[in-house]
Amino acid sequence: MTAERITSVARPARKQWRRWRSTAACLGVCLLSWVALLWLGDRSQQTRLGQALDQAGMDVVVGDRIATRQLVAVLGNVSLGSVALAVLLVTATAAVRRRYAAAAAAAALVLGANLTTQALKAWSERPDYGNLTVASYPSGHATVVVSLVFAALLVVPGQARTAVSLVGSAAITVTATAMLVASWHRPADIVGAVLVCLSWGTAVLVVWSVLRGGMSGVDPGRPHRIFATTGVVLAVAGLLAVGVRPGGGWSGFLDAGVVLAGIALITALTVTTYAQLSAPMGVGEDQRPVKSSRAPRPGPP
Repeated sequence: MTAERITSVARPARKQWRRWRSTAACLGVCLLSWVALLWLGDRSQQTRLGQALDQAGMDVVVGDRIATRQLVAVLGNVSLGSVALAVLLVTATAAVRRRYAAAAAAAALVLGANLTTQALKAWSERPDYGNLTVASYPSGHATVVVSLVFAALLVVPGQARTAVSLVGSAAITVTATAMLVASWHRPADIVGAVLVCLSWGTAVLVVWSVLRGGMSGVDPGRPHRIFATTGVVLAVAGLLAVGVRPGGGWSGFLDAGVVLAGIALITALTVTTYAQLSAPMGVGEDQRPVKSSRAPRPGPP
């Protein structure tokens, strides 16, 4: 009798855990992202060693004159008008699919992430350790691109989500490299932007889940890992082809390779993680219980 009672209590508990474990994962990633964002900002901006390492990471990623001009032109396309158009397209995609909650979540993600980035830059002060004092953490351009990729993962149909992982990873990698080559931002600025977007992206999922009463498990990550990795590899190959290569020989190539590999790895991992966590919203999961209209079958006499 005791064993049966324990089983009857454990079964609903396991069911509830399966319903809320993805929400717990989103909440954990959100909190860790905020902690990492604040820690990285303190170490990279407020210490002499952090500023020196961050500056060195930007200086080793260079390109020839033509490549630099082309990449600066790419950054020039990230304007207020283009962002507004992209947000309109994302929300319209969700509205066509009648995923109004996803449309609201995508808009909140993009707006919240970009306002947070601008607020952090406005409120932060960068001590003068010989590497300029202009506050640049986190990167506004990187925040725009990453937040739009995450928003797209929330609204596109399930079959198209792997394509978003591929194209989005490539876009983030190209944007990040362009900012390094143009000396607009340092590596920590880019990583900070990713953390801002990841924190906001998981926060909207937590709110959505609480309002809906939980959500199902995460999406299998293998397809997204493959597509996200392919995206960053294609982006790096294209950047090398247009002339993004160090001028200091093989020693400079190794240093630049470490920086680019780090950004590529962070990009692939972040896009894959968010693609997995956002799957319940992205594929259009309906958590509301459906009542059966059929009458129960009569039991044995």
